[in-house]
Amino acid sequence: MSGTDTISWPYRRRRAALESMLADRGVSAPWVLCPSPTDADVVREWLTWSSVGMEGVVFKRLADSYRPSARVG
Repeated sequence: MSGTDTISWPYRRRRAALESMLADRGVSAPWVLCPSPTDADVVREWLTWSSVGMEGVVFKRLADSYRPSARVG
């Protein structure tokens, strides 16, 4: 996958490629891929964690391609 332009891929595919690449290379701590839940209850729970320094959550549409410098609402 080296050198592959993934910008037009949907988020779900980009995420799977990143997970695969890290696993294939045996990447481990201190490098950790942040979880990417799709369950609304999990996200709601995360939003209660302000006491541990979590500032917020970024939402991405699973079918959207990457849009550099764009905030899509």
